[in-house]
Amino acid sequence: MAIVQISQIKHRHGVQSDLPQLATAELGWSVDSRKLYIGNGTLSEGAPEIGNTEILTEHSNLPNYTVYSQGVSDGSTANLAFGIADANKPAIYVQYSAVRDVDTRVGWIKLARNLSNNTYYYDEEYTESANIGMKWDVEAVGVSGPGAYAVIAANLVTSTGFGANIQYTVSTLSF
Repeated sequence: MAIVQISQIKHRHGVQSDLPQLATAELGWSVDSRKLYIGNGTLSEGAPEIGNTEILTEHSNLPNYTVYSQGVSDGSTANLAFGIADANKPAIYVQYSAVRDVDTRVGWIKLARNLSNNTYYYDEEYTESANIGMKWDVEAVGVSGPGAYAVIAANLVTSTGFGANIQYTVSTLSF
């Protein structure tokens, strides 16, 4: 008769402040912050650095989440430096907040490029504390070929004597 043995694999777990240095590929669960980590290993094993690497979950704070900041002068237009959709990034989502004097506007913009006919689709949702006179446009640069792209532009269409500061983040979706 064969011997059957039932085993259970256990991983380290505990509160975030007590998370130790994990061994190579060892998993550790932080029960209070609900974050999962894996041990990097040692430098002699080829790890780029000693430490633990967080495995992203819905409770993670994304590292290197870049917030861009850009000013727009009163009555002028400014292209968002990173608000570009092209063949490599046919869809982008921009979350933004704009402040003009004491008024604010917060929202998101979606820009998608139809690769079959090189047309651009644009959508926006926002809330604002008062009409800050901001209008978003999409400027298509080229209509065909791999170099064609579209840029999101912020326009301050009314003169109030105040420019605006825009802070935004960009997410891309490639197909």
